[in-house]
Amino acid sequence: MASSLVFCLLSLVATISTTTCTPQEFKRVANSDPIQQSSRSIGRRATAEKSGPSRSIKAELVHKDHPLRAAPGSLSLNERAERDFLSSRRRAAVLHWRHERWLAGSSLPTYMSNISTNVNEAEYVMTISLGTPAQNFVAIADTGSDLTWLQCLPCAHCYPQADPLYDPSLSSSHASLTCADSACQRFTSQYPPDWHSNCPQQSSSASTCNFFYAYGDGSNTTGELVVDVIHLQSTDGRASDVQNFAFGCSHSTFSDSGILSGTVDGLVGLGQGDISFPSQLGASFGNIFSYCLVTPRGVTTQTSLLLFGNAALSNVTGIQYTPTLYNSSLYFVGLEGISVGGQLLGIPSSLFANNGSEGGTIFDSGTTYTQLPPQALNVLANFLGSSLTFSQIQSPINGLDYCWDVSGLADSEIAKQVPTVTFKFTNANYDLSYENMFLGSDVPFKFICLAISRGLSVSQSIIGNYQQRNVYIVYDRANSQIGFVPRNCGDAVSLSSSTTTGTSSSKSSSASSFRSGLECVMKHVFLLQVLSILTIYIVL
Repeated sequence: MASSLVFCLLSLVATISTTTCTPQEFKRVANSDPIQQSSRSIGRRATAEKSGPSRSIKAELVHKDHPLRAAPGSLSLNERAERDFLSSRRRAAVLHWRHERWLAGSSLPTYMSNISTNVNEAEYVMTISLGTPAQNFVAIADTGSDLTWLQCLPCAHCYPQADPLYDPSLSSSHASLTCADSACQRFTSQYPPDWHSNCPQQSSSASTCNFFYAYGDGSNTTGELVVDVIHLQSTDGRASDVQNFAFGCSHSTFSDSGILSGTVDGLVGLGQGDISFPSQLGASFGNIFSYCLVTPRGVTTQTSLLLFGNAALSNVTGIQYTPTLYNSSLYFVGLEGISVGGQLLGIPSSLFANNGSEGGTIFDSGTTYTQLPPQALNVLANFLGSSLTFSQIQSPINGLDYCWDVSGLADSEIAKQVPTVTFKFTNANYDLSYENMFLGSDVPFKFICLAISRGLSVSQSIIGNYQQRNVYIVYDRANSQIGFVPRNCGDAVSLSSSTTTGTSSSKSSSASSFRSGLECVMKHVFLLQVLSILTIYIVL
C-alpha cells in the first residue's frame, strides 16, 4: 500500500514539474526589444507605441463563483450567501480601520489591510503581465486598495501560489526604486511613516524604497517598490505596454491565521491614491475606468468587463453622476436618503455622513452585500415588509435578517410586487432592481431575503457588488465623480469605432486565452492540493 502511494506521489511530482502555465496561454504579447529608459516616471507609455489618445484598455473580471475559480455545485446557494455575509463583515471592518489609518497616520497601533489573498475572499480577479519577457499572474482587482503588489523572488517566506513568483532577475526591464525616485516619494507622501520607515518624506537617500504592511491578525508582508513594463490589452485587441509601472515586490509574508494564503498571486489596486493602477495609467489612457458586473446568477457562467480610458464611456447614455468625497484612498460618496416606491423614508441623513473620523458611504468592489447602519436598515426593511403581501419568516440564512415566504410564485410574479428601492445620492438616484436587491432560494422552500445586511458601524455604509450588478459603473477620477446607469451586463459591451478596430475573432481569442490561462492555474492548484494530502498520508 505504502509503495503504491509513493509511486503515485512521484508520478504527481513529475506531472506538476512538466505542467507550466506559459505566457502564450494568457495571450500576452510583450515587446521583444523594449526601449530602455533611464527616467523612472511611473506609468509612462512606451515610446514604441504610436497609438492616439483614444486607445483604451480592457480586462476580464472573474468572480469567485465562476467555474474557473470554483468547482460547480461545491456550495449550495445558502452556503454561498452565508460565506458572502461573513466576508462582507470582515471587509467592512477592514475598510473602517483602513480609513482611520489614513486619517490618523501612524498614531494607530495596528493597520488592518483590506488585502486578503484567500481565493474564497477575493471577489474578482484579473490577469496581469509584467516584465521582459512577460511573466503572468492572477491578482485580485480591488477598488479599496492603491498598491499593486506581487510575491517576488528571492522570497524568504511566501505563501503558496499556483504561478511561479515574479522573478526580477528574468526581466531586462525591471528596476528597483530608491527613496529619491518619484514613485517612492508619491508613496511616502500619502501613507504613514511606518509603511516606509527607511524612506522619510522627501528623502534624497539612495536607500531601497521598502514597504511593510501589517494586518489586523498579526500577518504581515514586507518588500520593496520596483518598476517594470506592464503589458496591457487594448480594446482593439492589440498589445499596449506601459514602461516603469510601479508595484510592490513582496519578499516575505508571515501569517498564523492563513489570511496570506491562496491561489492568487497578488493584488491590483484600483483606489484613488497616486500609486494605484488607474492613477499610473491615467496619463496614457485617461483617468477614468468602468466595469459592468454580470448578475448574481450570471457570475457562475460569465466574466465581467473592466475598461480603462475613453472606452469607459463608449456608447453609454443616461449616466447619472455623484461626486466623490474626502481625501481618501476609498471611493466615498454622499448618500442622503432612501426611498421605497417613490416615498422617502424617515432616515436622518446624518446616519450616512462622515463626521471627519468615521462613517460615510463607500462604493466598493470587494464587499458582496451592501451594508447600512442598523437604524437605517431597520427602517428600510420594516417599510418593505409593510409593502409586501408575502409572509415574513425567520431567516434561514445567517446574516440576512429579513426574509419572506414566496412559495408557489414565479420570479416574475414576485418582481412585480416588489417596489423599487432608490438610494438617493448627491445629484443622482440609484434604483435597485428586484434581482440585485433580493436573494432567492428554493431550499427548503421558496423564499427571498433582502440582500442588504447590518453594518458594523452606526454610521458607515458600503455599496457592495451585489447591488452593483447589471449596473454600468464609471469611476470618473478626472472629474472626481462616480456614474451609474442600469444595463444588461451579460451582453457584450459595444465599443464605438473610435476605440475599436479589431475583429470579433480577436476578442473571442483573447477571452479564450484568458480562460485557458486561468484554467491552467487552477489545474496547478488542484495538483498541489492532492500532492499535499498524499504527502501527509504517507508521513502518517
